[in-house]
Amino acid sequence: MASPEAGQPSRLPQPSVLELYAMQQTNQRSGIRLSLNSELTESITLEKFPYHYCAVTGNVNLAAFLYLRQLQYSKGITVANFAADGKQGTTSWSKRVTLSPVDIANLAGHGPAAAVLSLILGRVPLLWSRDTHRLFPQHFKQHAKSLMETLLTVPFFTRLPGSARVQMVDILMTMLAQGTVWGSLSPDVWHEQWEECIGDDFEQAQQLVKPQPPRVQSVASNPSIAAYQFQIRTRRRDRPTPAGLTIARDMLLGFLLAGLSICCVAHLRRPDKR
Repeated sequence: MASPEAGQPSRLPQPSVLELYAMQQTNQRSGIRLSLNSELTESITLEKFPYHYCAVTGNVNLAAFLYLRQLQYSKGITVANFAADGKQGTTSWSKRVTLSPVDIANLAGHGPAAAVLSLILGRVPLLWSRDTHRLFPQHFKQHAKSLMETLLTVPFFTRLPGSARVQMVDILMTMLAQGTVWGSLSPDVWHEQWEECIGDDFEQAQQLVKPQPPRVQSVASNPSIAAYQFQIRTRRRDRPTPAGLTIARDMLLGFLLAGLSICCVAHLRRPDKR
């Protein structure tokens, strides 16, 4: 049988990863060197490992506060290092074993914290806007699509002025994101009542973060963004509206918005019969 030509890949069975490990040499002896890292035995503190601290305590509201204030996501905690000089001692390599905040949350048995920290790791925005809609999970986008389809069947909604429809959609989408994506967070988060929802760690957390950033700009002030398939028309008003009429109109819109929100949420919760 002819031997394979030089440079041609061998068709013989290749070793598994476990067999490759068995071929390693360290200091001219067979085996892999394992060393434990000092971080394995360190206490997980808010100052050094802020998101890991959220994970081990299960404090999802603290994680949201740090994320909103743009605190950088924690590097992994290194618990061990593997190293060897490679097969026949010619290709040195090393590998760190690290635990992310999500890993720590799962180790600690805090499922909601693991879910929230996964969203933070994925850079899912805490605050919904039309600019950031594309960054949200697919399941939220499906709910948003169902919500829009429902709204477009409601005569009251379709007869509203374009600016009112934009405002109503923004409010409903914000509520939808808070409920379906960030549902593990306390309602106090959305009212920025941080001291109440974070607890004793609030003062120390404040020292780790930047000053309060400005709120995300609403699309109502940026009409150039076309995120939904409906026509926006504005009505020109040459005469000033009486103050009493403005208040009454705003109150009526508030009541109608609340009722429409309940109807839309109920529609989304209905089982799909298809």
